[in-house]
Amino acid sequence: MKSEDTIFKFTSYKFEPGERKILFHYKTEFKNKKPLFFTEKVILPKKPDIKSVSQKLIKKLMASLHIVLGVSYFKLYCATKMELPYHFSKEEADFWNTLYQKGLGEFFYKNNLNPDILPSFPHKKTPLVSYCLKKNERCLVGIGGGKDSIVTAELLKGSGFDITGFNVQTGRKTELIDRVVEKIGIKNLIIKRILDPKIYQRHQYDGHIPISAVYAFLGVLAAVLYGYSYVIVGNEYSSNFGNVKYRGRVVNHQWSKSFEFERSFQNYIKTAVSSGIFYFSLLRPFYELRIAELFSKYKKYFPYFSSCNRNFSLTSRVKRGLWCGQCPKCLFTFIILSSFLTKKNLIDIFGKNLYQEKKLLPLFKDILGLGRMKPFDCVGTFKEAKTAFLAASRKFDSDIFGQLLPKIRLKKDEIKRSFKANKENNIPEQFKFLGMKNVLVLGYGKEGRVTKKYLKKYYPSMKIGIADVGYSKDYLKKQKDFDIAVKTPGLKKELVQIPYTTATNIFFSKVKGKNTIIGVTGSKGKSTTSSLIFAILKAAGKDVELLGNIGRPMLGRLMSPVPGDKIFVLELSSYQLDDLKFSPDIAVVTSLFPEHIDYHHGLKKYYQAKKNIINFQNEDSYFTYDPKNKETVSWLGNYKGRAVPFSNNIPLKNKEILLMGEHNKNNVKAAVAVAKILNIENKVIRKAVKNFKGLPHRLEFVGEFRGIKFYDDAISTTPESTIMAIKSLENIGTILLGGQDRGYNFSELEKTVKKYKIKNIVLFPESGIRIFKSTKSFKVLKTKSMEKAVEFAYKNTKDGGICLLSCASPSYSLWKNFEDKGNQFKKYVKKLGEI
Repeated sequence: MKSEDTIFKFTSYKFEPGERKILFHYKTEFKNKKPLFFTEKVILPKKPDIKSVSQKLIKKLMASLHIVLGVSYFKLYCATKMELPYHFSKEEADFWNTLYQKGLGEFFYKNNLNPDILPSFPHKKTPLVSYCLKKNERCLVGIGGGKDSIVTAELLKGSGFDITGFNVQTGRKTELIDRVVEKIGIKNLIIKRILDPKIYQRHQYDGHIPISAVYAFLGVLAAVLYGYSYVIVGNEYSSNFGNVKYRGRVVNHQWSKSFEFERSFQNYIKTAVSSGIFYFSLLRPFYELRIAELFSKYKKYFPYFSSCNRNFSLTSRVKRGLWCGQCPKCLFTFIILSSFLTKKNLIDIFGKNLYQEKKLLPLFKDILGLGRMKPFDCVGTFKEAKTAFLAASRKFDSDIFGQLLPKIRLKKDEIKRSFKANKENNIPEQFKFLGMKNVLVLGYGKEGRVTKKYLKKYYPSMKIGIADVGYSKDYLKKQKDFDIAVKTPGLKKELVQIPYTTATNIFFSKVKGKNTIIGVTGSKGKSTTSSLIFAILKAAGKDVELLGNIGRPMLGRLMSPVPGDKIFVLELSSYQLDDLKFSPDIAVVTSLFPEHIDYHHGLKKYYQAKKNIINFQNEDSYFTYDPKNKETVSWLGNYKGRAVPFSNNIPLKNKEILLMGEHNKNNVKAAVAVAKILNIENKVIRKAVKNFKGLPHRLEFVGEFRGIKFYDDAISTTPESTIMAIKSLENIGTILLGGQDRGYNFSELEKTVKKYKIKNIVLFPESGIRIFKSTKSFKVLKTKSMEKAVEFAYKNTKDGGICLLSCASPSYSLWKNFEDKGNQFKKYVKKLGEI
C-alpha cells in the first residue's frame, strides 16, 4: 500500500466531563480496501468543574489534543492527505506542521521515508484568539519516575511552591511512578490514555512519535480543568542536540523535549489557547551531568527511581527490575551518576557494575561519541558523557577504561561547560534561582546593595558575587564563574552572557497577583505623576508605598512581610522596562519622545521597552494614557485591558495647582485618572493635589536673589522636556544648556529659545557646541564650571528676569547625575546671591 493512496481524517471527538472521559476518533481511508477507524480514550483523574472555564477554550484545547494524539495513528500509514474539522490560523498551522515534521524525524529516518511527503495542515485567515484564565501560583509537575522529574519536584517543594504531580498512564499501571510520588510526598493526577487496540496490529509503518509533546498537551489539559497556572517539566539542555542528519534535516530523538519545542509550544498555548497557562522546563539551563550532581544529594530515591524506558513498554508484560542494564538510557545514566556516587551506591542502584560488562563496549562507544552515532534514546551529549567517564575512571577499575580513555580528548573549558548553567531558557522569574549554585550581582549601586541583602536572606546557600565597573573595568568577565546574574537596570542586556533576572522582575514575581501595582513611566513626568498618585492614595487612607526609579529599591520592601491590601506605586524607567516580564495592574504613560536612544539602539526599541508596561496585562488591567500622544494611542490597537485616557474632569481650578507648566497639568490629569479608577472621592483628590508642591529639580523654584528668579529643572535631559520648561515660564533671561551628547536633534529647541527671546546662553560640553547653528544674536558663555555659569547669570540677567537650568542633555559628561547637577546649581545660586 502506497502512502499516496491514503487519506488520514481527524473525524470528531466527544467530551463527557461527568463520565471523566474524552473520545477522539480518527479514520484512515485507502484506495482499494476498507477504511480503518480508530478511537482513543482519555480518562481524567477526577470529575472537572468546568463552569468557570470558557467553552470556546475547552473546544480549542480539545481540537489541539485531537491533533497531537492523532500522530500515533497517522504514522501507521503516513498518508499524504489529511482532513480535519477545524480552522487554524497560519501561525497555528505552522506549529502543527513543525511538530509533525520534526517530531516524526526519527520515524522518517528509520522507515527510509522522505519527510516531504508529509501533508501540510491547512490554514485560513483566522485571527489568533487566546482565552482568559485567572492566574494563580499552583504548579502541576510532570513525574516520570526518573532523576530529572525528582530533582524538579524537590527543587520546587524545597522552595515552598504549591505543587501537584501529574503523569500519563498508557497501558498498565506503573508502580514505579507511584512509589516516587509517595517519596516526594505530593498529590498526583493520573491521566490515562487508552489507545485503540488496533494500533498493536501489524501496519505499514511503525516508529517513534513526539511523546513529550503528547504529555505537554495533556498537562495543559489537566491545568485548565483543575485550576493550575504552571505546567512544569524537567527537560534538560542536553535534549537540544540531535542524533543524525537525514535528507538535510537534523533528526533529534528528543525533539519534543528540546527548547525549540518548548518555546514554540508555550507560544502556541499563550496565543491560541490561554495566556493563563505557562509550560516550561525548570531544568532547561542544565546539562544532564549537572542534574545528576543535583540528584546525587537525594539519596532516599536511590532504591526507587528509574530512567530505563523499558519500564514503560506498551507491549511487554514481562516483569523486570528497575534497570535493564542493556539500553542506552541505562548506560548513560550509569556513566553520569558514576561521577558523583560511590561504587557501592551505584552498584546497589543498578544491581551490577556496568563498567565490567564487556558486551556493552559498542554501546559505550556510541554514547561517548566514539562509535557510529548518538543512540536514539534520551541520552546527553558526547562531551558530558566523556567528562563523567573521565571522572569515573579514577574510582572504577575496568578493561573498558583502558580501551576507551586513550581515545577521549577534552579541553578544560569543555569539562567546565558541562557543569555550567546555560542562558537559553523559558523559566519564569520566580523560579529562576532554583538549582543555581551561585549568583552574581551585576552592578553594585544603591539597588545592587539591596539586592545582595535580599539574596543573602532568601537564598542563604547560594554564593553571592559582586561585579561593578567601579571595581574593575573587566567586571563583565566575572560572569563566566557564575550560574545566574541579577542585572542592574543601567547595564545593557546584550552584555549579559549567563542566565539573568532583575530586581524589578523579582519584585513583580513576589507581589503580582497579591497586591495592586500601579506602574508609571514616560519620557518625562513619571516621578511627578507617581508622587502625585501616592499623595492622593495616602490622603484617601490607603496603605500605599512609592518605590522604584524614584530612589527606593523595590527589593528592600520584600525584606519583611507585605500585607495583602498594600498598594505599590512604582516609577519605572525604560531601563527597568526593557526586560520586564510582568505588567502592573494599572499602567500609566505620562509622555513619550526620543530619549536614551543609544542605550536602546534606536527610537523604535526605546518605545518597545516602554510598551512592556502594558504587554503583559490582561482583561482586568488598566492603561492610563495621553490621548494627544500618537505613540501611546497606537498601542490601543490590540490592547485587551481597559484603556482610560487622562482625565479632563479635574476637581480643582488651574490656579489651585502649584505645579508649573502644561506638561505638569497633564501629570495631574494622569494622576486623577488613576484615582478615579480606584474610586477616590473628588474632595480627597482636590486636597492632595492642592497641597502637592512638586519634586526637587523639576521646575523647582530655588528663590529670588539680587532681583533674579532661579529655577532648577535639572531633570530635563532632552530637548523636548527643556522646550516644555521654557513654555512654562515667562521672562527667561538666561538659560543653561548642554551636557552629555547623545546625538539629539536640537533644531526645535533653537527655534523655541529664539521665539521666547532668551538672550543669555550658557553652553556646557559636550552637546553645547551643537545646540545652535548660530549664536550671533546671543550672549554666550562656554564653560565646564557651574560656578562660572551662575556668575554669568547674575551678571547678565535683568532684574525681574529668570535664570533657568534646563540642559536638554544628560548630565554625565560633567556631573554624577541630574541631582548632582541641580544641587551644584542651587549651591552657587545661594552662595553668589549673598555676595
